[in-house]
Amino acid sequence: MKKEHFFSVVVLLCIWQIAAMRVGNDILIPYPLQTLSATLQLLGSSVFYKAVGLTLFRVAKGFVLSLMCALIISILSDRFPLFRDLFHPVLVIFRTIPNISYIVMALIWLGAEGAVSAVSFMILFPVFCNAFTNRLEGTDRILKEAERLYPETFWYRLRYRIFPELWPEILATGKTAAGLGLKVGIMAEILGQVRAGIGRSMNYARLNLDTPVIVAWTIVIIAISVIIDRIFSWLQAQQMKEEQ
Repeated sequence: MKKEHFFSVVVLLCIWQIAAMRVGNDILIPYPLQTLSATLQLLGSSVFYKAVGLTLFRVAKGFVLSLMCALIISILSDRFPLFRDLFHPVLVIFRTIPNISYIVMALIWLGAEGAVSAVSFMILFPVFCNAFTNRLEGTDRILKEAERLYPETFWYRLRYRIFPELWPEILATGKTAAGLGLKVGIMAEILGQVRAGIGRSMNYARLNLDTPVIVAWTIVIIAISVIIDRIFSWLQAQQMKEEQ
């Protein structure tokens, strides 16, 4: 950790401690030590790892499904301009529907357990699809002209032109989409009141007015997001090394 980052953390902790002392009510603002104690208790509980695992599994299903569908749609749009024009209104609709509408509809159609993955898919699909389509549309026109003059098989184009073109975009967009999917997935768990998961644990703490546990779970979510971000950053660094 850089000295500047460490200094910022210390300042924030001091402000947090002062605010908690001024309020004097741990339901409104818990003390940092209370939150630390709650976090350690979570880490020592088997329920914690089950909740984290279930939430990540649900979000990952929506993430992978949205990624695969976006790849298929963007490849078809690149190959058939008519398909791109026909699908564009659908993509616009996906982008404009409010997130809460997705959650409510998914809860009605699929129930609490199935809604998390479905909501993650509906939120992330337009993000991936828009990024991949724009990337392929920006492909060098000379390269596309060469493909028309010297046609190759679809699998050849997919391996040597389309996938290498999309791979940096997959990493860049996936880095953002993973964090977004986690936040939306947990929101869907809270509203849907799933039987187990991070959202369930946070909602249970809310009902018991256990603010230290809520803040502890928030810290856990931030930590998971940072880990996911670092993984994608590492993959991007490896990809850049291969290009050099």
